[in-house]
Amino acid sequence: MGKNQAVEKAEYFAESIGRMAYQALLEEVYTVPKPGLVDPYSCGAHTDMDVQTFERSAEALYPWFVRMAYQGYQLTCTPEDLFREIRKTGMLAEEAMYRATGHVNTHKGMIFTLGIFSAAAGRCIQEDGTVTLQSILRMEQKMTARILRAEIEMLGKEPAKSNGEKNLVQYGTTGIRGEALAGYPSVFHIALPVLEDGLLRGMEWNRIKLQILFAVMSRVQDSNILSRKNPSVLYQVQMEAMQFLEEGGAYSEDALDKLIRMDADYIKRGISAGGCADLLATSLFLAMLCNKIPNENGAILNLFPVVK
Repeated sequence: MGKNQAVEKAEYFAESIGRMAYQALLEEVYTVPKPGLVDPYSCGAHTDMDVQTFERSAEALYPWFVRMAYQGYQLTCTPEDLFREIRKTGMLAEEAMYRATGHVNTHKGMIFTLGIFSAAAGRCIQEDGTVTLQSILRMEQKMTARILRAEIEMLGKEPAKSNGEKNLVQYGTTGIRGEALAGYPSVFHIALPVLEDGLLRGMEWNRIKLQILFAVMSRVQDSNILSRKNPSVLYQVQMEAMQFLEEGGAYSEDALDKLIRMDADYIKRGISAGGCADLLATSLFLAMLCNKIPNENGAILNLFPVVK
């Protein structure tokens, strides 16, 4: 294969991965109604952002996800060094996000998580010619495990910079770093099985996404709720999410009415499960990437066939 052909191939895969990261961000914000969260009909518990803010942010981040996927495909360094490289790219992506949103943090956590998985996908395709949930998880662990373990051990010894770091010091939670270190169990063991179940049962797409969100909310220690509120409020939200699921969840006839009422309540209480929304977006990205979501014609997407 000639050099130009190899570059074109890398660019094609990187563009495809970046496009799916962009689409996942939009799929999350367009899920409606999401109590306390931004969607097309509500700003949730936020006064500084709306759906247009999220759209601008996603558009600004699109080329950076492409770049991180390209780095994953093209760089020949170790997985850990790849992680170090994409974190530098992630800082540039963060600057682009803030420029696009007027200094509002819409997707900082997504830059971290989808950046990792975009680069991991690029590396998997380079090495195997395809990407699966198993292979991308293995690559994510090779990239991040040792580095993040060391960082988490150091966090309590240095002044906290982010809300996640403050939560670690105050409550002992490890946030998105801990999720990545553990291999994103909330995504692989909660969100993706719920997604697969909804598709197999032929459920409506928006309701599947809502069901994923509440499955995650019922079990995850959401960093955004902790930083805005406290562990007591987090526990209340988990119990409310669990009750919603026990009553049929997003698939019950009155689900949307319940969620609209819950949105009004969460707005009043200032509750926003932003970390869980990020995990929803992550699960959608991985499902698209690994050909788990049917397209509008009912055929399974197959963007990454084995390339010899």
